[in-house]
Amino acid sequence: MLIHITLLIISLSITTTLSQVPTNQTFKFINQGEFGDRIIEYDASYRVIRNDDYTFYTFPFRLCFYNTTPDAYIFAIRAGIPRDESLMRWVWDANRNDPVRENATLTFGRDGNFVLADHDGRVVWQTNTANKGITGIKLLPNGNLVLHDKNGKFIWQSFDYPTDTLLAGQSLKINGRNKLVSRTSDMINSDGPYSIVLDHKGFTMYLNNSGEQLIYGGWPGTDYGNIVTFDVEPENDEGTAYELVLTVNQDKVQTSPGNRRLLQVRPIGNAQQINLNKLNYNATYSFLRLGSDGNLKAFTYYEKVSYLKWEESFAFFSSYFIRECALPSKCGTYGLCDKRMCVGCPSPKGLLGWSESCAPPKPPPCEKGRKVDYYKIVGVEHFLNPYMNDSEIPMKFGECREKCNKDCKCLGFIYKEDTSKCLLAPLLGTLIKDVNTSVGYIKYAK
Repeated sequence: MLIHITLLIISLSITTTLSQVPTNQTFKFINQGEFGDRIIEYDASYRVIRNDDYTFYTFPFRLCFYNTTPDAYIFAIRAGIPRDESLMRWVWDANRNDPVRENATLTFGRDGNFVLADHDGRVVWQTNTANKGITGIKLLPNGNLVLHDKNGKFIWQSFDYPTDTLLAGQSLKINGRNKLVSRTSDMINSDGPYSIVLDHKGFTMYLNNSGEQLIYGGWPGTDYGNIVTFDVEPENDEGTAYELVLTVNQDKVQTSPGNRRLLQVRPIGNAQQINLNKLNYNATYSFLRLGSDGNLKAFTYYEKVSYLKWEESFAFFSSYFIRECALPSKCGTYGLCDKRMCVGCPSPKGLLGWSESCAPPKPPPCEKGRKVDYYKIVGVEHFLNPYMNDSEIPMKFGECREKCNKDCKCLGFIYKEDTSKCLLAPLLGTLIKDVNTSVGYIKYAK
């Protein structure tokens, strides 16, 4: 019996040893030294992370530290062609909301854990893969950073943790990371107010307004199942035409024929595809991003131009997909949009010329007995109108106004005179010129 126990211990010891990362593949990278000199998105400073066996060199991706503000670094994956003068892009962040400083360390130890620690040793981010049989780390040609076991099985992968971007072949999953979250702005690395979320209510774009999630786009109202993948598919054998698509993995999508046409959905076996755009060139290197302005865009590397080779290849709010004026941020914090242009700044004195300084009026104080007044804008629609169905029950104009009067969060309302429908607006943003009988009433302090 003692012999059997001894043999078992020896066997377990050997198995554990074999499951560790070989010593010559461990590393510790210190965030210090000279910066790179390529043109980089967000006008960032960056350092390429290097190791002796070139694990992190794979065309066209690199692991880097970058910063947009002094001494605040993000561990990230960069997409860009070496020795190319075009703008390079950041397609994955590990610690967007918790940047590190100079002399932070990135360590891959024998136990298989991949750890980012600040200069003082505080662990900022890690893969939590210690003692899980990891034997190696690789950055794959599709931009996926993986930790694998001795059989090549992925134990951890960056594709499971997207931030604001999906690379070709990357997915959102209901039982995992089910959303993309925008940045605050192109120059600040923290979570912004926009998100696109996959759940059983749809694949929906939300604007966070002080904790209230407002629908402003996407594909709401349809159960797409558990996974949506951004794919780039060849249209011919020559590789001269490609399609950008969202592959929807489900067996039970409930869509009417009319809805299929509207969303450009086509069946593919047990999955379906939402067509985004067709490109008449090799679109192998593409990514889909939820921008800081809330627009969902794809970018594709097009080598036949000399500059700005990562060109915009799809935009949800655009002249060819969903009207651009429906983007809440199109006219900044406030403005009237018509035919893709900001044409006016509504005010109690009428429609003024729009500029970036156009702002919503200061609402009256939220207190009992306050005086509430409104100014009128004829022929406008709110970005919420297509998604909220206004009030379910028609109401008189006076009832709609009184409803807004009593709601401190209501900044105004849209009243449809033909259907007597009432939409309260908790946020103004971009108002859309409408030829129908919708009238906007904006609350202000007289």
